[in-house]
Amino acid sequence: MYEDCLQSATFIIWGKKTCPKVNGTEVVYEGITAGKQYSDTGDGVNTLCLPHDPENLPQSLSVSVPASDDYGYLYGAEYQMTMQRVRISEDVPCAVCRVKMASSSIMIPGKRSCPPFWQKQYSSDRHIYQSTEYLCLDDDPDSIEGSRRDDNGRLFYPVKTICGSLPCPPYENGASVSCVVCSI
Repeated sequence: MYEDCLQSATFIIWGKKTCPKVNGTEVVYEGITAGKQYSDTGDGVNTLCLPHDPENLPQSLSVSVPASDDYGYLYGAEYQMTMQRVRISEDVPCAVCRVKMASSSIMIPGKRSCPPFWQKQYSSDRHIYQSTEYLCLDDDPDSIEGSRRDDNGRLFYPVKTICGSLPCPPYENGASVSCVVCSI
């Protein structure tokens, strides 16, 4: 069991309920994408993959804060575009994946292929999506059924390049950014 842990890597696939069908890749859990509300100036900046079966703090653990607004808040995420089978305002699923026989995983922006000897897990030939951080959304995303209500929590938008400090060439002004997730 211990040796098996040494030879595995994990990654999150954004916009999917399942992990890619790549040799040795399995689902650790499937979840709901969440983070801070798009317009909040506080709270965390990272995006989370929350499990469908949370375990709340015991009632005996009392938490008190000086004011009622001294909390961080988590909101569900929703798409802000229509792509493949998903529509604007549908909620974004996620899955935490484990790659057996791998020691690392990485998201490479601006690429659709992996470096030599690395295994491609998934990619997006069209975009990287962001809310307050850049995430690689699967090219054929899913949504959470019955979720087309416009709640505007954590939002996923397409990303394009802007020339200036970003050198053009090799980049192109206004081009959609691709991404790939690789493991080794």
